[in-house]
Amino acid sequence: MPRRVVGWLAATVVVLAASFCALTWWVTTTTEVGAVDLRVGTAVHDVALSATWLVSVSLVLEVVGSVPFCAAVVAIVVVALVTGGGLRPPRRMRMIAAGALVASAAGGALLDTLIKRAVDRQRPPWNGLWSWEESASYPSGHAQAGITVWVAVALVGLLVLPAAWRWWVAGPIAVIGVCIGASRVVLGVHWPSDVLGGWLLGSAWLLIGVVGLSWLGRRQAGAGAAGR
Repeated sequence: MPRRVVGWLAATVVVLAASFCALTWWVTTTTEVGAVDLRVGTAVHDVALSATWLVSVSLVLEVVGSVPFCAAVVAIVVVALVTGGGLRPPRRMRMIAAGALVASAAGGALLDTLIKRAVDRQRPPWNGLWSWEESASYPSGHAQAGITVWVAVALVGLLVLPAAWRWWVAGPIAVIGVCIGASRVVLGVHWPSDVLGGWLLGSAWLLIGVVGLSWLGRRQAGAGAAGR
């Protein structure tokens, strides 16, 4: 990856992390965010009451973004990367991609859990209407997993799949990852700012991994060239 692109990605990480910190501060110290959340959440709730298909789709996405399902997806992709399965990159690159995917999923889940416990935000009043969650509300674990698992899998797909159809696979997978977060507001189990926080946290963590891998690749390439 060109150094200029890596620099832009690193700058994006800083912006995402700063935005997440600012949103977290806003959620924990002001009442303004609650008023915005209530207005937006009520509007989405009213739409969901009259669009049962939207609720049905959101319930499917809830399962797709759950911890067991995401763990199964990561395991399947890792096995495919380790065994090869006709994938085009050399084994070393596939092993690095497998390790990066595991780190993205596990690290994102750990960060989400720690921040949930620290913020300890209550769930919206609609929690329990279509789905019930007992844990703290901020940030949304499903929204975070949509990025650190599903979008991460999409990036791995872009790396290892044949060029002729890699975008046809990776594109829909990434869309699913983003929609998982939005479905949480539809089901009434998260405030909109919870989902935004999950997206910001997950995106920052995922890009940290991308930047780290790019830096490691450049360093190893430089060491290899020096050793010749």
